[in-house]
Amino acid sequence: MNDMNVREPIPLTPAVVPAAYEDGLLKTADLNAPIAVQVMVWIGAMTGYTVRLDLDGVPATEERVITDADKQGDILTLDLPETYLEDEGLHTLEYRICNPLTGDEVFSPSIPLIVDRTPPGAALLAAMMFPRASFGARATALVPAYFGMAVGDTIQTLCSGVPGPVHTVVAEELTLAPIQIAFEEHFLLSLAAPEVVVDYSVADRAGNESIRAVPVTLSLVP
Repeated sequence: MNDMNVREPIPLTPAVVPAAYEDGLLKTADLNAPIAVQVMVWIGAMTGYTVRLDLDGVPATEERVITDADKQGDILTLDLPETYLEDEGLHTLEYRICNPLTGDEVFSPSIPLIVDRTPPGAALLAAMMFPRASFGARATALVPAYFGMAVGDTIQTLCSGVPGPVHTVVAEELTLAPIQIAFEEHFLLSLAAPEVVVDYSVADRAGNESIRAVPVTLSLVP
């Protein structure tokens, strides 16, 4: 097909954003620079046709002109300016192809992009809770539910500044809080202290890091 006859829709594949998770979530650290977007050269693409990215229905890049060197199936990389992703929330990304001679245009299927810049826990992470006041070889901590708790969050515990057990939040725990985290015997013994100050922090999938939780002192003496 050598034109953009609307009676014969051009099969366009969705754009691909390698830096995004499968659900479209972008890492906060990647939002400080343009986001690379991959577009496949479509069936019937001809020299002089153009392609651009649209975000939330608004043009987000200059037109990229198809050249003689661009062959069907090739991957074009277009840079989505980071300034278009300053607002948190769900965005939709698509690309538009155009025949500048006729003005005919076709839009690709859209894909989601999610921007999350909010650290988990907001201004407060509650202290861990322990069923007993002192422990011997093993302890189980309970982490209360916190603001923005989500699947994939990583909870990093600290015992007097020493990294302790790490826990990744799963879907079932969103409705079964508090979360249980076990401190195993070999780790507790390695601290070689009668008591430790225990706290934790949380990082979400976007890489946003929480403040440190309110600390609690744990006695390791039976």
